[in-house]
Amino acid sequence: DRVVLIDEKGHVVDSDQLLAVIAESWAADGQLAGGGIAATVMSNLGLERFIGGLGLSFVRSPVGDRHVHKALVGHGWVLGGEASGHLLCLDRTSTGDGIVSALQVLEVVARSGKSLVELRAPVSKLPQTMIEMAMM
Repeated sequence: DRVVLIDEKGHVVDSDQLLAVIAESWAADGQLAGGGIAATVMSNLGLERFIGGLGLSFVRSPVGDRHVHKALVGHGWVLGGEASGHLLCLDRTSTGDGIVSALQVLEVVARSGKSLVELRAPVSKLPQTMIEMAMM
């Protein structure tokens, strides 16, 4: 149900970058229903800024694909995911599917004629720290 891709230079392309690659392509082609994506609170701020720079909406949900799914359905959107590599393409399947997700990225690569390195380059990853909060 998850996907991890390695670019042609041997670098891991994380799910935030994969979401950005798919979102940019789908938005340009008019395939991004509702004009936004959902990601979890663990997604990098760089993704949120990139999506905003495309003029698209971005919403964060709690961690868990069921929360991303709920956010997508609530907004009428089709694309979202979480940092674990769990991507949802609800116009292609009703749940996260690693093969479907990988095929969406490969389709963008094939149609664009660009490498995965080129496609993910505009997404600036910002430093982040995870802080575990104790329940009181």
